[in-house]
Amino acid sequence: MSEHINLFGEFTPTSKAAWLARIEKDLRGKPLSDLQFQLEEDITLEPFYHPEDFSESYESLAGKANNIWQIGEYVEAGKMNIANQRALEALNCGATALLFELRHELNEDELSKLLSGIELEYISTNFGQSFPGKKPSVLLEKFYNYVKSSGKNPANIAGSIDFDAILDWSEPPFDVLANAVQFCSENLPQFRIIEVDGRRFHSGVERTSLELAYILAKGSEYLAQLSERGISPAVANQHLQIAVALSTSYFVEIAKLRALKLLWANLLQAYGAPVQMPLIEAHFAPESQDNNPNTNMIRAATQALSAVVGGADRLYVLPANAELGEDSTNFTRRIARNVQHLLQMESHMDKVADAGAGSYYIEKLTDVLAEKVWAKFQEIEAQGGYLVAV
Repeated sequence: MSEHINLFGEFTPTSKAAWLARIEKDLRGKPLSDLQFQLEEDITLEPFYHPEDFSESYESLAGKANNIWQIGEYVEAGKMNIANQRALEALNCGATALLFELRHELNEDELSKLLSGIELEYISTNFGQSFPGKKPSVLLEKFYNYVKSSGKNPANIAGSIDFDAILDWSEPPFDVLANAVQFCSENLPQFRIIEVDGRRFHSGVERTSLELAYILAKGSEYLAQLSERGISPAVANQHLQIAVALSTSYFVEIAKLRALKLLWANLLQAYGAPVQMPLIEAHFAPESQDNNPNTNMIRAATQALSAVVGGADRLYVLPANAELGEDSTNFTRRIARNVQHLLQMESHMDKVADAGAGSYYIEKLTDVLAEKVWAKFQEIEAQGGYLVAV
């Protein structure tokens, strides 16, 4: 059987002029311009695009043969015994990536209790540290020692620690970060220690291009700083991940993730590194949540789908009662988890490498965003780079 089947060969092609004539008839005198979408001050999108609007065909941005993503789940790690139970519950119910949210520096005994019974070789184990005086490199060493003492092969362990040196320290500890990257390169090749946290740049869909420009500039700063310390951009990229916040603007968030991949590829080429798509983890933006859990459960489906179509590699869906400041329940955790199960196991979104490829509207929005972001990124670089300009 041929790999490419022309499903529309029996249909007569329709020109853009013919489509516009039909649209104008259906609008009954209402101008087409009334349906334009104003994303930003200088980004206006038409409600209709046609192949005649493009000079070249588009290819997948996935960089892989499928769209398998990690099903993430937040695990609040205050009390180790409760956190471990929550982690095992999540894994037994289909999560594949845990994000332990730590509120204090763990000692070896606490880390052992937290990870007890977890088969680390089969999942992605991720740590977030939300407390003053944190030391990601110390946690990395403790985690590595736990892996070794448990008889597991460190080369098979995937995961991350959110070491965002620029964000969390007034004097970024680049030397410490470089040593941590070198350690991972030699001992934990599937572990990511550099976090380009773009969530704090998210301030509304109307500032999407600035959000992406800051993410790109921050990532570039890490590649430059580590290169000065003997870590090649290729190695740094291998141990780097980007965290992105998603709003409820469905098509914009799809295009944002796709544009980020295009831009990162350009950045790697500028550094002379092999083009490898970044690991992108997607989180729901705080303002996307409502005080009504039922609303959040419905909204989570489209937010998660935008992340999946956009090509996120790891996705965290918030429990529906998170905005109320309540502890998650068995029900809200299960529903959040099942949103991703529905997309993978019933909708089979993991089988389509890049579902947005070839969609004229999504491709146009991706291009417009990428061009605008690259221009803003160049302005930031001209001002002296991220640390100077931001």
